[in-house]
Amino acid sequence: MKHILFYISLSVSCILTSQNVVHNTGNLKIFNDGQIGFHIDLTNDGNFDQNEGLAGFYSDDTRTISGAFKPVFNDMEIVVTNDLFLDVAVGITNNNNFILGDVVTPRNATDINLDFINYAFYNGDGNLTKVDGYAAVTDKYNFSFPVGDADKIRPLYLDSETNNNTAKSAYFYEDPNSPSTFTKTFNTDNFADILTAVSTYEFWHLEADTNSKITLTWDDDSSIDSFTDTIEDLRIVGWNKTLNIWENLGNIDITGNFSSGSITSDTFVPNNYDIITFGSSLSAISTNFENYFVSPNNDGVNDFLYFKEVSLSPTNNNLRIYSRWGRIVYDKDAYNNTFGGIANVSGVVKAGNALPDGVYFYILNLKDVNIIHQGYIYLGKQNQ
Repeated sequence: MKHILFYISLSVSCILTSQNVVHNTGNLKIFNDGQIGFHIDLTNDGNFDQNEGLAGFYSDDTRTISGAFKPVFNDMEIVVTNDLFLDVAVGITNNNNFILGDVVTPRNATDINLDFINYAFYNGDGNLTKVDGYAAVTDKYNFSFPVGDADKIRPLYLDSETNNNTAKSAYFYEDPNSPSTFTKTFNTDNFADILTAVSTYEFWHLEADTNSKITLTWDDDSSIDSFTDTIEDLRIVGWNKTLNIWENLGNIDITGNFSSGSITSDTFVPNNYDIITFGSSLSAISTNFENYFVSPNNDGVNDFLYFKEVSLSPTNNNLRIYSRWGRIVYDKDAYNNTFGGIANVSGVVKAGNALPDGVYFYILNLKDVNIIHQGYIYLGKQNQ
């Protein structure tokens, strides 16, 4: 076990020690290149948040940090065989070095977390050296949360358009239909029309209030091949807090195979969703059908969505058009090339109103010839 010298400033009667705990009740600070090693538990009921130097936690068993106030360390290293447990949030302003053991936080209290503040970073993360519970950031745009569950690390990378005052994340190797620490369930059969399945193996919880993209990874335990036939159809999906339904959060980049890989979402606001996981979707990418540009501005060019294939099944067909979030905006039997940007299903806008410019997904079912034709539409220049 490593032993280090320590150099700290103490106010009178600010720290009490017993056989099992260091108890701070006053003002405690590590100065300059000072170092302090905790070989017993720490209870912080005083000021311990203006530190320089290094704080280390060492044990062949477990260690606990508790108390009324959040300690904040400049550098911290963890060498705790049976994990470091947090009963109070702990902040890092420079570097956290995972050497041995997890940092474990309660999964029913997101405010108790390992918080990486400003430019703080970490190293040494892995399956047995991670945050088993909630990691957080303060004043960061981008961050890879070193989170996991039990003996697996499953990081979530957050890429936000603006600074996050705070953001928090945890990983759960659980079925969303029966989560252990949430007060509600997330029915994986209740999803937007464009989705075809939602994972029942795992999920992430992410709190952030800025427009963001995220990147998730998977492994063999994710069982990706149990709910999608092709990697190209994989999507990140989220449980919409308001609608109580799984929605497609996109797939703008994907690498890997069924055993391992990573996927990046489109832009969304994480706080609009309770939890996030993998799903599968109908996809134009995997079928490689045509995409269309529709500009309903009465100039005689591309005013309507036109399929020459409709002539193969003119009266026995169906066209459905979906928003980028997987919500149906147009549903027409016996489609005859008359879609000009007007919704006939209330959702994104009221039925009968013009849809906003943007990318939409379509499925054309030609029933007489057993052909399902699908792809993307770009709807633009509505008002020109």
